[in-house]
Amino acid sequence: MNVARETYFIYLRNLKTLLGQPALVISTLIPSVFMFLFFGTPLRGMTSMPGFPADDYAAYITGMIIVMAVVMNGADVAFSLLTDMLSGYFDKLLLAPVNRFSMLMGTLLRSGTRALMQVIVIVALALTLGVSFQGGWVGLVAIIVITTVFGIATACVGLIIALRSKSLQMTQNTQLMFMPLAFLTTGFMPKEFLTGWFKWAVTLNPVDYVLVSVRTIIVYGWEWGAILPGLWVLAATTVILLIAATWTYNRATA
Repeated sequence: MNVARETYFIYLRNLKTLLGQPALVISTLIPSVFMFLFFGTPLRGMTSMPGFPADDYAAYITGMIIVMAVVMNGADVAFSLLTDMLSGYFDKLLLAPVNRFSMLMGTLLRSGTRALMQVIVIVALALTLGVSFQGGWVGLVAIIVITTVFGIATACVGLIIALRSKSLQMTQNTQLMFMPLAFLTTGFMPKEFLTGWFKWAVTLNPVDYVLVSVRTIIVYGWEWGAILPGLWVLAATTVILLIAATWTYNRATA
């Protein structure tokens, strides 16, 4: 019970910090708006290509825009944690009689909340632009849940980088690592249209499996054959990264 209470108060502090800097959320939404404007409309003619799996290109790339925003969330948690380290707040927490797991979850839940806010705004923008979600309102809720959990998973990667490097320069460059994960996907084109090393990289990228699940709910609805692989990858990735983040956190705060 104390762990849950401690997690709540640490999360509340982190949430207030996030809400006190709305530019952190807005800045990550700007690329999403540009993606809709510069890719959704100009490339809508691609749906006329033989074998293209969607009639609305804006709907097709909506999944990629959502997942891209969430993946980049990992860079935010890395920078936020390092800021706490440099300001001395992190050391004060370590000296306090607070469970280490509460400290970890308070940080990850803040990142999950940030991902949640981003996804809701992007979904609202997509609906405004006329994107039809074939999964219905249940599908919208499922997309928000899936991508919020994925946001926590990617936050674990950022947290590990910050704890291991403890370098401002390294942490600032974290986005360079997350960008390939976001773009080496079938976000713009189906896998059948890809060739060479790009197709091979997409097949190995776990982000693409989650993307396919989200996009399937948007474009086709509840086709479980395409959705379930992404859910299994999401579950496995989240568990593995949570274990790795907890181990790294305990080592760094021992």
